[in-house]
Amino acid sequence: MPTIKLQKSKRNDVRTSRKKEYQAIYQDRRWKKLRKLKMRANPLCERCESLGRTKPMDEVHHKVPFDVDPDLAFEWDNLESLCEECHTIRHKELSKT
Repeated sequence: MPTIKLQKSKRNDVRTSRKKEYQAIYQDRRWKKLRKLKMRANPLCERCESLGRTKPMDEVHHKVPFDVDPDLAFEWDNLESLCEECHTIRHKELSKT
């Protein structure tokens, strides 16, 4: 039986290459060190704190995605400590823009 080769979607190729770029940054020593420093400096969710709640942080989030500007991946001022719930909310907010 002959094999049918389907054409790959360009969208999937873009997603795959973007995922590889993200993973390269997340595996970078500079990111790992910066993340640890942020976790120590802000062990509580910054968004919850601004709403008067106290909740431990789970994620170090990039305020401006570094796919816009790769240099932002390692900028302290572009990071915020978030709990899992607030991190999900931030990503939903970003996907709306």
